[in-house]
Amino acid sequence: MSASGPLTSFWDALPEPLRAKLRLGCTGKLHLLDMAGWCLRSGAAALRPLAADFLQTALGENPLDGAMAHELLGLEPVRAVLPQPTLETLRALADNWRRPDDLSAYDALRAGRDFSRIREAIDQNLERAPGNLFWREQALFMGMVDGDPEWTASRLDMDGPEGAQPIFNNIRALFGRLRRECYTAARLTEMTGDAFGVAYPALTSGLCLLEGGERDAASLLFLDALARAPWNTSLLLRTHDLLTGADLAVAPVAGSVTVLLYSWNKAIELDATLSSLYSSDLGEARLFVLDNGSTDRTAEVLESWRLRFGDRLAVITLPVNVGAPVARNWLLHLPEVERSDFVVYLDDDVVLPEDWLGRLGAAARAYPDAGVWGCRVVDHANPLLVQHADGHLLVEDDPSGGRLDTFTPNPFKLSDLFRQGMDSGLFDYMRPCASVTGCCHMFRTQTLLESGDFALQLSPSQYDDYEHDLRLAEAGKFAVYTGHLRVRHKKRSGVASRTSAAAEGNALANRYKMQTMHERRDVLRAAEAGQKLIDADLRAKMAVVEERLGCAC
Repeated sequence: MSASGPLTSFWDALPEPLRAKLRLGCTGKLHLLDMAGWCLRSGAAALRPLAADFLQTALGENPLDGAMAHELLGLEPVRAVLPQPTLETLRALADNWRRPDDLSAYDALRAGRDFSRIREAIDQNLERAPGNLFWREQALFMGMVDGDPEWTASRLDMDGPEGAQPIFNNIRALFGRLRRECYTAARLTEMTGDAFGVAYPALTSGLCLLEGGERDAASLLFLDALARAPWNTSLLLRTHDLLTGADLAVAPVAGSVTVLLYSWNKAIELDATLSSLYSSDLGEARLFVLDNGSTDRTAEVLESWRLRFGDRLAVITLPVNVGAPVARNWLLHLPEVERSDFVVYLDDDVVLPEDWLGRLGAAARAYPDAGVWGCRVVDHANPLLVQHADGHLLVEDDPSGGRLDTFTPNPFKLSDLFRQGMDSGLFDYMRPCASVTGCCHMFRTQTLLESGDFALQLSPSQYDDYEHDLRLAEAGKFAVYTGHLRVRHKKRSGVASRTSAAAEGNALANRYKMQTMHERRDVLRAAEAGQKLIDADLRAKMAVVEERLGCAC
């Protein structure tokens, strides 16, 4: 089929700066607001519907964000593009949301991550100010971060104030999905009307039904949503993988596999990780675990699993903790590992699904030339929080001119749409990117040996996997992400983490060092090549959607 289908034609008509943003996806509050602002500043009448949809989607993804509601209502260009149902919903939210004058005590609790005391504080404030949606927003956010959806639902008072029915129908739908009441969730989504955009009910209902196994119905709803919002690249990627069956694909890895873990004083977490490995389909893969100088019960745990795995599990014990990069390199250069065709690195605090290796095998079959294949990592306590998905290289302006006496001597970063909200199902796709998470990633052994060891400068941890992915990208061997493999990670991230000041300082130092290890021209070339790669991938998937179903757009 020619590249003149409705999706492709629409894509070709968009300005390149907007396409560059849309290639990253069409979700995440900050990203959506950034794209809406770009469209409005352009002055192009044809982009006003896109701006409106981005704003409405941001509201749909953050239904109790009263601060955003106040900000949007205060901007005349925003009011001019939003339809009446959205404006009424924003006003109802803004009129019933007020930030308290003194939040110092509550902010201190949040900083301490004591979720029990945070919940107590929210309960006390809900009792004192039941009509202030600010505290319901806190209940929604902090309760979901803490992985306690039932406590959250009981605090939200789902009736809500007058005019806010779309918001609370949207929240009801979220809890319906969490309870696996997929048909109820789909109906509630339809009841939100056009407040969150003309495509939102079909898109979200499709995601609800898909979770209930209704693949055909979800496909039709996704196509309807794409017809209304052909710019929604996240939906396009999800639709492609649903139509082609890529979201179900499992394939054996085409060669011998070694699975490598290293651990330091995480006996309990390591035991759970090895248990999930033992219960999974490993094929003929062998395991090598490096005990990185542990002083807890790690040795006992490893011995118990060595008896169960037998010859398939080898244990290497070091007298001291040598850090992550050294541990990775030590394991890689074991003779048995160097002779294998593929290497998988796992963290010692992950829980794997049964088909995890087959999911990576399917990604390697779909994208055989990738430098590394990785997955979607979610918080173990609350899988709605995505810790890592596909990271795309973004090069920032450098006002310092590369001076080394700044915090960012060579400013670049990875896209982080996955951190800007809860997981709605829009990261369930497979595609190339610049970097994947080191919690669970697979390499061709030869690629690892040729690309060089993980950087010792980045010991004891942080950024060594990212820096290695960047090296591969600069050499033209980009990563591939499969969101169809979801790995649960016990190390919490973001607001749910308990990172020490020393660990944060090490991370900042390693980010600085990583930037000095790469020439700016090489990073710029890699970023440009990455944009071309994901653009070609998107166009190919547009063509498949148009060809397979005649695209009812």
